[in-house]
Amino acid sequence: MSGAKTERAEETSPIRVAVADDEETVVDVLRALIGSDPSLRFVGAAHNAEDAIEMTLRERPDVVLLDVRMPGGGGLRATREITKRCAPTKVVALSAHEDSDTVIGMISAGASAYVPKGDSTEKILRTIHRTIDANYMLTEQQPHLTLVSPMLPRRTQQSTAVAKAILDGAITAEFEPIAEIATGRIVGVDARPRVATLPHRSYDTWLADAEAADLLLDMEMAAFRASFSALPMIPDDLFLEFEVTQSTATEARFRRAIRRPFAPRIVLGFSPLAAMDAATLDATDPGGILATLRGRGVRIASRDAGPGVASLRHLSVLSPELVRLDETLVRTLGQSFSSHSIVAAVAACASDVGARVIASGVASSEQLHELRNLGIELVQGPIVGDPISLSELRDEPTMREGAQVKLSSAAADKDGDDVPPSSTSTPGGGAP
Repeated sequence: MSGAKTERAEETSPIRVAVADDEETVVDVLRALIGSDPSLRFVGAAHNAEDAIEMTLRERPDVVLLDVRMPGGGGLRATREITKRCAPTKVVALSAHEDSDTVIGMISAGASAYVPKGDSTEKILRTIHRTIDANYMLTEQQPHLTLVSPMLPRRTQQSTAVAKAILDGAITAEFEPIAEIATGRIVGVDARPRVATLPHRSYDTWLADAEAADLLLDMEMAAFRASFSALPMIPDDLFLEFEVTQSTATEARFRRAIRRPFAPRIVLGFSPLAAMDAATLDATDPGGILATLRGRGVRIASRDAGPGVASLRHLSVLSPELVRLDETLVRTLGQSFSSHSIVAAVAACASDVGARVIASGVASSEQLHELRNLGIELVQGPIVGDPISLSELRDEPTMREGAQVKLSSAAADKDGDDVPPSSTSTPGGGAP
């Protein structure tokens, strides 16, 4: 065993790591990732070159992960200053740009290693270790960097899994078409985020883990970006609905991600199930948040509308453009008189605030007939079409045609020609 390797093996103090990146999400998830490795310690963060230099001189980290392109002079300037004024600190360049000029520039400025942001989290961790110990990858006794170890505390496992999902680009979305009952015309899509990594769990479970790990905003930002990518690919008369927590909607970082040219086609859905009690709802100043969002052209949906004072109060506070029924009501429609009465009450309240009602999970012609009789205008579910991927969404004409055929057929099965099919969509028809 070499002297350097022996010295490293005998060290007991963790490697001290700092992060400098102008994207707050990157800093947040790297902090969580570094915290998942017991041999590493996160010691500081900066969001521009000047602060990165000052932080490094102050904290004296062993390694600083440094973004190539950041305000205040860029990563090249920061690298030159750090390597000149704090020689023991090793610089690992982080960039979304994999061109050779960037690599050569950072290495020439003194960086010890280079990792594209698109690389796996395992590679980022390995690079940190290898930067300190050149023999790290050669030793047979190197630590096995498992991102989720059963020996780690539950909170650490949550942080690690969520950080890995965000950094590795594992958050994707499927899109479920929303159609008008009267015409069979597709008017929008409901974004359904998915996490394409192990363990396979519901998105709501991942959100709960993200909240416990203080990464909820970052998780929802990644899900929103994955969903938002569909808008340039679908016609201008379709809207996109995305469910978001109130806490994320209050963050300026989230609102900045809503680009004005596309804002009028975005519907943000809020659930009363996440609003907790009335005091919490008032404390978050939803009126101010909603005014800001609506000022950009964004529309609002109240989700999971159903029985109870909280649900009705949610409608009153939000004054939404869309109201989405609790799917349980749709499933039990025709089997329970109470479900019928609640749907009728929600439809009446929605009409009072000028909102259209969406029924999701609609699977049968009987449900469709009952919903239409109760004044429900919009539906989604198997009766319209299954959730589809982003690549399938590009074939939008087929999606529209399939939905019209399904709805028209279902209506005809129940009551003949009461619901006429429509083979054309009028411009601007996507408005809720």
